[in-house]
Amino acid sequence: MSEEQQIPTSEAEESRLAWLSGFLDIITAPRELALRHVTRPAQVIVMAALLITFAFTFVQYLYSVNDGIRGQMFTMQAQGFEKMAKKQGMADGQIEEQMDKFKEQQEFSLPKTLGVSLIFTLISVFLYGFLFWILQRLFNSEPPPALVIVALVNYTASIAALGYVLTGLMQFAANSISASPSPTLFINATDSPYLLQFLGRINPFTIWEYVIAGIVVAKHVGMSRGQGIGIGVTALAITLMLFGSFAWAMSSFMS
Repeated sequence: MSEEQQIPTSEAEESRLAWLSGFLDIITAPRELALRHVTRPAQVIVMAALLITFAFTFVQYLYSVNDGIRGQMFTMQAQGFEKMAKKQGMADGQIEEQMDKFKEQQEFSLPKTLGVSLIFTLISVFLYGFLFWILQRLFNSEPPPALVIVALVNYTASIAALGYVLTGLMQFAANSISASPSPTLFINATDSPYLLQFLGRINPFTIWEYVIAGIVVAKHVGMSRGQGIGIGVTALAITLMLFGSFAWAMSSFMS
């Protein structure tokens, strides 16, 4: 095959894989990314879910091989269950049996962790992207298809995955589930597991993820950077309110 015949094939292959570069461009060149046409939204969404799933699975593996973190996670599960079980009048033997099950569940299983986390991640990436579509729709009379915005927003999966991994490594090094770049540093994890989950979301990576998603969406639909920051901050506030309400409800239920 001549060189002239090879060039179009190479360019076509590069074009087919161009959508992948968005996961790096969201960090290095978000402005340029916002101006692109999203031609393969389904692939972007699936890859975003896989990135987050692999990062989450890696962190769960780190937890499973760290005795300090394993102990803290067991204590959090055991305390909550024990309070609820005593309220329901459960026998001591049944409580001990459930405690043994909690210990068994801490054993790391790659297929189980991947499978369960992938299902929940696929749901979360759609909800995350759809939230941004709704917010920009309030100001945009001719919005692009929802799937396009969902895909564009989920290029931030690379930021989320980076945050998961770096935070997991920080916790592993410190032998503590509370060790993260968030307010969790100032609470006792075993006393407030649901508060721990909520405060853990208030970190530089999550803020970066939401704000940059807002900016990219706004630029894509012809809005200003300021409006994009507003969209990102609003989306983050809504997310934190939902998780905060859940944390409060569960803490009240378990207390």
